[in-house]
Amino acid sequence: MPGPSTTHPTWSPAPPGAALHPQPRPDLVVCEECDAVYRRQVLDSDDVLRCRRCGATIDRGHWLSWDGQLALTLAALVVLLIGSLLPIVTLEMRGLRSVATLFEMTRLTWESGDQAVALLSVATAFGFPLVVIVLRLWVLVPLLAGRRAPALIPAMRALRWVMRWSMVEVFMLGVLIAVVRSAGVTTVVLGPGIFAFGALTVMVTAMQATGVHSLWEQATEPKS
Repeated sequence: MPGPSTTHPTWSPAPPGAALHPQPRPDLVVCEECDAVYRRQVLDSDDVLRCRRCGATIDRGHWLSWDGQLALTLAALVVLLIGSLLPIVTLEMRGLRSVATLFEMTRLTWESGDQAVALLSVATAFGFPLVVIVLRLWVLVPLLAGRRAPALIPAMRALRWVMRWSMVEVFMLGVLIAVVRSAGVTTVVLGPGIFAFGALTVMVTAMQATGVHSLWEQATEPKS
């Protein structure tokens, strides 16, 4: 079985039938797109490994330590709370002043009859990022304490799934479009919430770049 292509190292092929092995194999990694099986290898920070069969990205190297990943996740939680609770924008028109927070915007959208849009906006901007952060903390905190997280396998599976739906950048794009359209008819003052969501977009992207393969490998290593 060929190893995945990469800009630097090349992985050794996995043994025949490894994908059907009944026991856990933390030394192997599976392509999420085509289920090709390869041996795991430690990556440098600029390494990107792709499946030779389908070309999908299997893993990326990164420079963040486990302490750094925990700090990043905690910072993302703080920024998410700031962005959700503080004003995103303030609109001023003819002496009237309206302060818009995430939940206020969601409530108004719901009451206007666009319930689907309201649910989608609060899920992409708050719900899914919060679940990603909580699941990463669920795995990272015991890991740094030298223990295996309870319910590790369901947590990792849920983390892998929910990361695909954490789209803070989509929410940010919608807010920016609304701000630009409103600027011509009212005075728009950007609040701390919009800057917090901008920072959250960068942090969530950084967490996604670290992937889950190295986290899974470290979490499943036997603890002394």
